[in-house]
Amino acid sequence: MIVMVNPEYLQDKKVQKIDSDIRTFETQLQKCKMELEGLDSRMDAELEKYKAAVTSKRETYEALKSRLRTAEEDLKFADKECRQQEKKKEKKVSGLKQDVDKLQKRLKDARKAKEIEKIKAQEVSRVEEEKRRELGMK
Repeated sequence: MIVMVNPEYLQDKKVQKIDSDIRTFETQLQKCKMELEGLDSRMDAELEKYKAAVTSKRETYEALKSRLRTAEEDLKFADKECRQQEKKKEKKVSGLKQDVDKLQKRLKDARKAKEIEKIKAQEVSRVEEEKRRELGMK
């Protein structure tokens, strides 16, 4: 479609300014479209880096969470074993203290019995000595 335009119309400063603006806008539009295409691919590449970082951090987080659960289980087990050993120690110490008390009492009783036997033996010897003197055997 060919449009016939009045030459005076084309000479008009306002029309020339509009034509100039249109060419400028078309040039700017082309530049913006090219910039948009480049920006889109650059931004996609940068976005992929962030997505990869998120994936990596999530995997690290999950691994740490798993290690924490394992550590908590290990702690509970160790704590249980520690309490069992404390009870075992208390029972053993209590039993040995009872044995010590019994042995001390038996030792005391044995020493007392020995002392009594010594006194008896001395008394018997004294009585026998007196009898011999009375009988004139010595």
